Amino acid sequence: MKLRLNSLLVTVAVISFSGEGSEKTIAIDAGSAAGQKLAEQKKLAAQQEKAKGTGLDPTEVIGRVEFNYTYLEQKTGTERHSGVLKVDTDLDDKTIVGFEMPLSSAKIPDGSEQNGIGDIGINIRRSVYVSPSFSVMAGGGITFDTASDDQLGEGSHRLSAGVFTAWRHGEWMIANITSLRLYESHAEDLNSFSLVPLIAWQPMGEYLSFISLGLPFSYRYESEEEVMNGFLSFGKVMSNKDVYSIGSKFNISGPDNDDFVLTLGYKRLF
Repeated sequence: MKLRLNSLLVTVAVISFSGEGSEKTIAIDAGSAAGQKLAEQKKLAAQQEKAKGTGLDPTEVIGRVEFNYTYLEQKTGTERHSGVLKVDTDLDDKTIVGFEMPLSSAKIPDGSEQNGIGDIGINIRRSVYVSPSFSVMAGGGITFDTASDDQLGEGSHRLSAGVFTAWRHGEWMIANITSLRLYESHAEDLNSFSLVPLIAWQPMGEYLSFISLGLPFSYRYESEEEVMNGFLSFGKVMSNKDVYSIGSKFNISGPDNDDFVLTLGYKRLF
């Protein structure tokens, strides 16, 4: 009887010990999974923070000075060199005021040249929602008919309104700009609605900081024309935080008068 009782006690002790071991194993596994998830979240957050240096996020509230040069050959034979100076100033942690002034030089097929400034624009944008992975901004602007020659502008004042969104996941960002442009009555055939989705990979490597692909689509109300183009660019963020980029445009569908486009960009974020 005593032997049977001792055997029973040993069996219960073994079962109890085995049960405690299983619980400890489950607890360790759960803790390990939680630790891995936390490490992954920290890694993604660090990548997103580093990627802010590219200045590609259209919802980011940050000041900048930016200059983009474009060389353009049109199917009509016109050659144009143009530069756009952009200055953004952050008024507070949610609001940005921007200024844009194009400078252009156009060589027309008849041999004449036109040089000067294009249509100057101002805009204001405000952040309306921000989370670690998704943000939304809205804004509007006005562009003035200030071009010194006909070939350097669009010949009309215009108003614009837009919504900017961005989704971020580590080195990747998917953004979109939805906008509406309204022109004066004599140029209302240019009134348009546009979507500009942007996909960006931002590895922030030693030789390459980002690759971005923009796919702007526009619809003109009067002519009912639909145009879709693509913009592919490569960029590098330098150690002093200057950003340099090179890119080109290509037509996907719809009427397009551009034959060859090369863009060079510079920006300083502050």
